[in-house]
Amino acid sequence: MSREMSVTDARPELAEITNRAAYGGETTYLTKHGRRTAAVVPAHSAQLLEDLEELVDGEQVREVLDALAAGTETRVPFRRRTVNRDN
Repeated sequence: MSREMSVTDARPELAEITNRAAYGGETTYLTKHGRRTAAVVPAHSAQLLEDLEELVDGEQVREVLDALAAGTETRVPFRRRTVNRDN
């Protein structure tokens, strides 16, 4: 289950929001100006996301190392993962 609320509304309820995440498994999306900017999630969910990110990064590193060892390494262009808001 998840909910959405503004950061302003969440401030006085932070203890309750964290309890619902910790004990009820609830995710609360925090918004600023109507846009989601952050989330309070159960710690095990955040840890799972970190583990998955490390796994993906590790696989990419292994692919490059294997290509280097095989002599088939190719250049990989840099790709910005964030969106430039000025454009």
